Amino acid sequence: MRRLLSLAALSILTLGAPASAQRSGNPSPEIGMDAGISFGLGNGGGTLVDIPVQQIRMGFFVSPALSIEPTFGLHSESGGGATVTVYNIGAGALYHFSPSRAANQFYIRPFIQIAGFSGGGVSDSQARFGVGGGLKIPLRDRIASRFEANFAHTNGSDMLGLLAGLSFYTR
Repeated sequence: MRRLLSLAALSILTLGAPASAQRSGNPSPEIGMDAGISFGLGNGGGTLVDIPVQQIRMGFFVSPALSIEPTFGLHSESGGGATVTVYNIGAGALYHFSPSRAANQFYIRPFIQIAGFSGGGVSDSQARFGVGGGLKIPLRDRIASRFEANFAHTNGSDMLGLLAGLSFYTR
């Protein structure tokens, strides 16, 4: 039940953002994808590498400096009669320290994700809460590179992550 309430709240948050952004004449949506590497800390240690894409994302601006960004990632492997699936769905709120897309933009991003897996007759999911900070560097008029370092907490374990990606603006 708690998982359903979390997903419902996330859906309401992400569905309301585009309408608000369109009414106020804010910047166009940002569509992106990120490669990532995550390092587990403590007893949950380990390294997870996702190249070329860990997640896809779409940012909806609610003001020139603030955007709401839902994310989604899926990884599935099958072989030897077994299938393992890992997914994450989440949302973040990016605060840009400069609203100008033509200049480098430092940002901070608090986020929440639901991460889960299934395979071998076992499945589980859990919430991740975290914060990241990064830099968007314009490459062309509607394209930017994006680099982020983040920290996430999940059910008693912590993770450090690095993301590198591309952002595309619709106009």
